[in-house]
Amino acid sequence: MTAPLAETTGPHPASLGKIARGGSANLVGAAGGAVLTLLLTWVVTRGTEAGVAGSLFALTAVFLIVASIAELGSDVSLSKFLPHFLVEDRLADARATVRMAALVSFAGGTVVAAVLLGLREQVAGVVLGEGSGTAGSRAVAVLAVCVPLAAVTNTVLSATRGLTAIRPTVLVDKIGRALLQVGFVGIALAAGAGLGGLTLAWALPYAVATVVAIGWFLVLERRLVARSGPGRPASPRRALWREYAVYTWPRVISRISQSILQRADIVLVAALRSPAEAAVYTVATRLFVIGQLGTQAIQQVAAPHTSALLSSGDDRATKRVFQTVTAWTMSLTWPFFLACLALAPLLLHVFGGTQYRAGDDVVVVLAIAALLAAAGGPVDLILLMAGRSGLSMVNALVALGVNLALNLLLIPRIGMVGAAIAWAAAIVVRNVLGMIQVSINLHWLPFSRLSVTVGGLAIACFGVPPVILKLAADPSDGVLVAVLAVGAAGYLAALWKLRDHLALTAFTAMLRRRRHPQPAGVLPTADETKPVPMS
Repeated sequence: MTAPLAETTGPHPASLGKIARGGSANLVGAAGGAVLTLLLTWVVTRGTEAGVAGSLFALTAVFLIVASIAELGSDVSLSKFLPHFLVEDRLADARATVRMAALVSFAGGTVVAAVLLGLREQVAGVVLGEGSGTAGSRAVAVLAVCVPLAAVTNTVLSATRGLTAIRPTVLVDKIGRALLQVGFVGIALAAGAGLGGLTLAWALPYAVATVVAIGWFLVLERRLVARSGPGRPASPRRALWREYAVYTWPRVISRISQSILQRADIVLVAALRSPAEAAVYTVATRLFVIGQLGTQAIQQVAAPHTSALLSSGDDRATKRVFQTVTAWTMSLTWPFFLACLALAPLLLHVFGGTQYRAGDDVVVVLAIAALLAAAGGPVDLILLMAGRSGLSMVNALVALGVNLALNLLLIPRIGMVGAAIAWAAAIVVRNVLGMIQVSINLHWLPFSRLSVTVGGLAIACFGVPPVILKLAADPSDGVLVAVLAVGAAGYLAALWKLRDHLALTAFTAMLRRRRHPQPAGVLPTADETKPVPMS
């Protein structure tokens, strides 16, 4: 078994540079999306009363749950299969798989939409309470119609990421759709729209995103065919369906579990307590979601490269990427969540107003869980790219069971703090299970000298100073912000000084203009997975 603090010095795999370039672009998009998400939350909470805001947040949470379920596992499946097919020169199989996935997602979205339309009054009553009336059922109907569009959009964008093209995800989903939502919701509020109008304004951008995403993918596909040719003959359609389905069906269950885990707490808080408390809880959990955007940005890019490395059989390079991505994730998330621990009441006041400061305990609980999850590394991604979707499914189901049991037990008693504890427990359980399974099956652990160094720096710069201040006195928000700003400057200076040790030179490579930029579909070859000297 690998030592917990494995050595990660020396030359890094070429894939790290590609992940750094794509991850940086995705991170910029994630940052823009985070700002727009906060802006949308601020527009809604400031533009309407807490009850209406909570109802909108609860309904859109239901929409995001069912839309991700309707994808039927295509998000991760395409990130695994497309790089694998391209490495093996199976371009025809890659194209057929994308169309299968899009068809399955559309069919799944249509079925879900039909169920929601048929049960719209009952769904509105469960989510918003029996007094939701016609406005609630109309809002559910609007969201139901957009479910197939969201499912297809996410599937097609997953396919572009499988071709190592990250710009469609950044520009269509993270920036474009979010920007349209802010604009449309702002117009609806200015026009005095109620819950139904706000829901329509929030959902309409998905129609635009669907058209743009499909068009972009077709352009990428044509370029790939023109450059690489048709490749090997296509596999029999039945064999391709079987190969895809055997891997994907556990992922469908995992995705359902994960979606419920991420969104059901808002719905349960609204149903078991009140829509107003759900609004406070939503604003508090937005900080957790935003803090996770950096993790998602890196992992979305790392997934196809990890799949290609595993397909090429270079376990050493894959392990190195796994441990380095863990350290990079910690370098992004730990400063953010340590700052959230110190500034929770202030942040909630800024994003929601005085009444939303009551959610500071929610921020603290989820921030601690996020710190632990980042240190555990992208274990679920490794399991999925290694073809262990069944283990990922088991972990998701166990985490969901823990979450729902604790939600039903704690929300009636302690409200939104109980929901936060349930979510945190599920996060920790799933990550621990994944870490154990990766260790047993692949003999890898996420811990390395890189992650210890990054974690120590983050604690020294963002964790220790606020604690000392609070023990010595009762500092104002302004003093805490100033201290954390100084800590941030010191943290960035330390990262720059240790850039070689932390493999951050992979990011500096993106600053140099490449004479021959690699188009979509270029993945690590067997030679590229060998270590190369750092520049």
